Amino acid sequence: MSHPTDADAPPLVVIAEFMDAAGRQRLASAAEVRYLPQLGEDRGGLLDAVTGAQAVVVRNRCQVDAALLAAAGPGLRVVGRLGVGLDNVDLPACRDAGVRVVFARGANSAAVCEFVFAGLFQLLRRLAEADAAVRGGAWPREAYAGEELGGRTLGILGLGEVGRRLVPPAVAFGMSVLGYDPLLPPDAATLRDLPLARASLERTLEESDVLTLHLPLTPETAGMINHDSLRRMRPGAILVHTARGGIVDEAALAAALAAGRLRGAILDVRVEEPPRQPDPLAALPGVLLTPHVAGLTAEAQARVGQVVAQDVLAVLAGREPAAAAV
Repeated sequence: MSHPTDADAPPLVVIAEFMDAAGRQRLASAAEVRYLPQLGEDRGGLLDAVTGAQAVVVRNRCQVDAALLAAAGPGLRVVGRLGVGLDNVDLPACRDAGVRVVFARGANSAAVCEFVFAGLFQLLRRLAEADAAVRGGAWPREAYAGEELGGRTLGILGLGEVGRRLVPPAVAFGMSVLGYDPLLPPDAATLRDLPLARASLERTLEESDVLTLHLPLTPETAGMINHDSLRRMRPGAILVHTARGGIVDEAALAAALAAGRLRGAILDVRVEEPPRQPDPLAALPGVLLTPHVAGLTAEAQARVGQVVAQDVLAVLAGREPAAAAV
């Protein structure tokens, strides 16, 4: 009678943060899956859990660095990132270790796009406040006269999947669109049919009524929105931030809002998540704060899980993944 050997055993996949059930089931069809979503808050437990894994799947709280790669051991072949930001993954260390890094390119872009406009509608129409007033027995129509998006200029910093998706609805609402992306060539095919004007960073800052950020966090973009750039922004502008917290100098933003330089801000990401308390931004009017949920719709998370699961399994089977950073 033959007995299974290590070579016959399915690969071990450790999922260290939340992953949609369908994605987990897809992985389980060809691998042994250990689902330990609490490890995003437990660094020691994370390093113990990944020992012997061939794949590790994370979101944005687990740091994938040289220590994690060493803890996993030489059998680690792929890291799956449930999202698109890769600032918590040490790409050079993964490259040196021969570990592929796959991510969910485009899977939550529709959700983030919808969030941007939902936040703008809330800020400009004050729907939650009006609802609370009516529930309290009032009918203050004049107090809740709103503002429209039409006629305003939308400035997009970062013309990747999300940035490009914002353009058609913005134009449909009657907005004009400026876009800045230092990584795209002037004749980028992805922008060829979009009704937007490519602009410098300075022009985008100075002419936008709404400035929305969709850049990765890199040494070049860290602190990009600072005292100087905020002074350049059009008085009364709105800042929307769904990218990575470190792109915005939060103290500078709080000062600009407190001084009345900006109309408001919509912040889904922060430098520290959750932010330390008391949070200076929470005390300011015209600020909408959400807990990193822009891409967190049921539909988006199902897509994210499926995309990452398929690419993790592709690497484990020796095939080329669809979206890999390394």
